[in-house]
Amino acid sequence: MTYLQFHLVFLLPLLVLLAVPVTRALRQRPWLGAGLATLVVIAYVWTTPWDNYLVASEVWGYGDGRVLGTIWYVPVEEYLFFGLQTLLTGGWTILLMQRAELLAPPPPTERASRVTVLAWGVGILASAALVVPEPTRYLGLILAWIGPPLALQWWFGGRWLADRLRQLWPAWVVPTVYLWFADGFAIANGIWSISERFTTGIALGPLPLEEALFFLVTNLVVVQGMLLFASVRTKVLEWVR
Repeated sequence: MTYLQFHLVFLLPLLVLLAVPVTRALRQRPWLGAGLATLVVIAYVWTTPWDNYLVASEVWGYGDGRVLGTIWYVPVEEYLFFGLQTLLTGGWTILLMQRAELLAPPPPTERASRVTVLAWGVGILASAALVVPEPTRYLGLILAWIGPPLALQWWFGGRWLADRLRQLWPAWVVPTVYLWFADGFAIANGIWSISERFTTGIALGPLPLEEALFFLVTNLVVVQGMLLFASVRTKVLEWVR
């Protein structure tokens, strides 16, 4: 199976299934479409240099004859993955927000405490230190890369987000578990590979711990981003009135 065929089997069918109900929801709440589009743009801007570094430093690679071509170091299909994953998780989140009547949630009323901000700063610095030893390099690169956007989201409304996630945990968990399965399949079938040199060696079957963490945290950013975008819109309307 090629990387493009992977998309055709694992991602595009789900996006087609989501298209009709998500489009219907966006007709009622068009600003959520703008929020989802914003998250897609952020995904490309934030992930492109990081992922190119991973491939250039041989943290991960792709099988011979499995990709159409590359832009810099990264396969074209990998760039597609940035957008497809965001659309999949974001679209699923919109449907669950609609069901839970959270399409226009009340905005956060307080920022994170100084202790929380300090804890995030220490965590990001600690994750950067994990980049130095080879066995924890990929783990450290993931944590150092995802730390700033997560910290920003939690600074804006950490306690508020935690309360909403209790209601919308399937928006985070379901796509994460599905992508774990898809990623494990791709690794087992040689579509792409993760370096044993730069990973801890801990795995769930063919799925390395680091890859499991990657989908866990990236989907969390998408779900929280959709929630925050909807709440910001509510806050703007309050100011206008």
